Amino acid sequence: MYDANFKIILFGDETEGKKILTHKHMISLFSSSQVDSLGVDFEVKSLLVEDFKIKLQVWDISGERRYRDLLPNYISHARGGLFVFDVTEKSSLTNIDFWLSLVKKELPDEEFFPIIAVGITPESIIKRQVTSEEGKIITDLHDLDGFVECSITSGSDIEKMFETLSKLMLERSPHPTESKIPKKKQKIKGNKLQ
Repeated sequence: MYDANFKIILFGDETEGKKILTHKHMISLFSSSQVDSLGVDFEVKSLLVEDFKIKLQVWDISGERRYRDLLPNYISHARGGLFVFDVTEKSSLTNIDFWLSLVKKELPDEEFFPIIAVGITPESIIKRQVTSEEGKIITDLHDLDGFVECSITSGSDIEKMFETLSKLMLERSPHPTESKIPKKKQKIKGNKLQ
């Protein structure tokens, strides 16, 4: 029995880091896996946030150009999103405006839809092209709701990524979490709620 059930979307340009995150680390955390041949992976994840058992339906939208037009079909009924970029490929941030406009175009103006930027970090710091500071600046510039970095080597902070987004969705959920989680839009910087 779950206290809340949320659909979230994971989107961004297709990069090696994003592929490793979704196919190596993330899938090992999920209770089930189903791959759709039409440019989306669908996974189910359970987690505990603020003593509430949460079920996440994670829709990973392929960043390949031929699948981008399908994104609006998968946004329906989603409650939050993760914009994923690869810190070893600065070009993976080039289309952030495109991705965000595509997502926001499908949302009602009054709807609170938290989006967190997720930087995929490499094994070697030498390969970095985007610093943590630049990631935070981009997050602020686009008025996103948080910034988290995840390691593709260790898989660290992947759980934190989901917990952070889930907490934001719970804040605005018509669910009996009101007494525990204040309903206000909070920014998350460096994995910490502010």
